[in-house]
Amino acid sequence: MEQISITFTSNTGLLMQYGDTKVLFDSLYGKSGHRFSPLPQVLEQEIMEGAGDFSEIDYLVFSHNHADHFSAKYLKAYLQQNTVKGIFLPEDLLQETDLMEFLKAKKIPTMFFSKNPRLNRTIVLGKSFRLRAIPMCHQGEIYQEVPHFCFLVSCGAEQFLLTADVDFTQEDFSDFSQTSLDGVFVNPLFFHSKEGQQVIRETINPKEIFVYHIPFDADDVLSMRKMVKRDCDKWDSCPVTPLWEPMQRECRAVDRG
Repeated sequence: MEQISITFTSNTGLLMQYGDTKVLFDSLYGKSGHRFSPLPQVLEQEIMEGAGDFSEIDYLVFSHNHADHFSAKYLKAYLQQNTVKGIFLPEDLLQETDLMEFLKAKKIPTMFFSKNPRLNRTIVLGKSFRLRAIPMCHQGEIYQEVPHFCFLVSCGAEQFLLTADVDFTQEDFSDFSQTSLDGVFVNPLFFHSKEGQQVIRETINPKEIFVYHIPFDADDVLSMRKMVKRDCDKWDSCPVTPLWEPMQRECRAVDRG
């Protein structure tokens, strides 16, 4: 069997590698404009320089245009030093004229996810590595109009759902009830709440849960790490893996199908 390697960066940032394809999610953002964990300086430098595990990234993917997930400034700085095969962005970034002109000048293939689900086709990123963007509302009433996307990632016969900051209390996950999910990535509030746990148990029904967007210890002013640990200890269904340390790596066997 082959393996998929999942390396956690920060918040909902992930480096996923399957075969010879590397995809970086939500990992180019700054330290200001949000109250969540910044990338540790050493890790930020490694990403920006395309060093170590972050060498030869093929694709960059962003779930939504919030300062703890995306920064046009950091994206441009990254692309000054690194070459990628393609970038996938939420459609509201089409309004960022400076960024659009920069990407056009660099001749970087760029695709924009649409809030109309029928316009988001399944994207082939590599041999047996596929991505589908699913528009789903961001949690919190004030963010309902922000284009926000979850991702269904297929590696061989294995499928993983990345939910970012989805509004699990309002969205309908029934489409996933017929999908065999090997893993689902949820934030601490999704995993903690009765509504979220009900969705996980009764609708998504994954083989494994990954909890991300957990603050690093130095940033954990609300003791969310303790909450996640308690929730993991009480969970009596499938395995749960908290992603809460930078460069934490999880490898899973993948059936080629």
